Amino acid sequence: MTHNDHSTESAPKTVVCPMCGEQFTCGMSTSCWCATRVVPDSVRRYLAERYETCVCSTCLDRLIAEAKGE
Repeated sequence: MTHNDHSTESAPKTVVCPMCGEQFTCGMSTSCWCATRVVPDSVRRYLAERYETCVCSTCLDRLIAEAKGE
């Protein structure tokens, strides 16, 4: 998952990425697309310090790649 802890399962919702403005679906559960990503702690901290909501897959993947030095 990204920076939010979706410990309670709820219906997916449409969210606007706070980084790029694109709309995406947030599964709000452990079955969400973001649960398939291995997110470094540094990325989790970065997101938690800056945003109230999750970011889209493109932005999350870019942040993960940057953290890995790719």
